[in-house]
Amino acid sequence: MSQPDDTAQPLTRGELTAKAIRQAIVRIEKGRPKVVKPGRKLSIQSVAEEAGVSRATIHNNHPGLAERIREASNKAVRAQRDEKNNELKELRAKYTALRQEHLDIRKLSQDMASEMASLVAENQRLRSIAENEKVAGFPSKKTR
Repeated sequence: MSQPDDTAQPLTRGELTAKAIRQAIVRIEKGRPKVVKPGRKLSIQSVAEEAGVSRATIHNNHPGLAERIREASNKAVRAQRDEKNNELKELRAKYTALRQEHLDIRKLSQDMASEMASLVAENQRLRSIAENEKVAGFPSKKTR
């Protein structure tokens, strides 16, 4: 059986800082930060505040973590952009459908207006015939 190694060296200051930065990234990503406001987007500034270090420390001493932060924030930006693009596509499809429906209704309205104008003209023609003194009307048949 192996025994735990009590001779493990303590973490260096740089390793402790890197660990604090990684933990800050995770807390902000999960929406449970301790220092910055919840819901704040992931950025080098927010991670620096959460970890208690300066932005320069992240940029200069931990470029790998800085890149991780940039990639994560870019993913969020891309996801938001893709979501907006999908919304835009849906709205454009809805607009196209509504526009076509509007054109169909407009055509139907024009057809109905034309038919009504024809009926009004026919009604006027029949009234003028009925009101003419030379025209004799037929007696109506009454049903019993």
